Amino acid sequence: MITITMNLQKLEVPENTSLQQVLENSRTPSSGIAVAINEQIIPKSEWSSQLLKNNDQLLVIQAVQGG
Repeated sequence: MITITMNLQKLEVPENTSLQQVLENSRTPSSGIAVAINEQIIPKSEWSSQLLKNNDQLLVIQAVQGG
């Protein structure tokens, strides 16, 4: 198991877990969001291949509509 932080919440996930898997397991909607790992934006096309490492810091930002 490795420890990551997602939006300031510590999570334990198995080694070789992809960003996509973490988002799915946390029921994060896959549309209308941007994701950064260690302050680097990860393109959606790389979510399934981006493996997480111990102590990675994830920031998930959801777009909101305003008027």
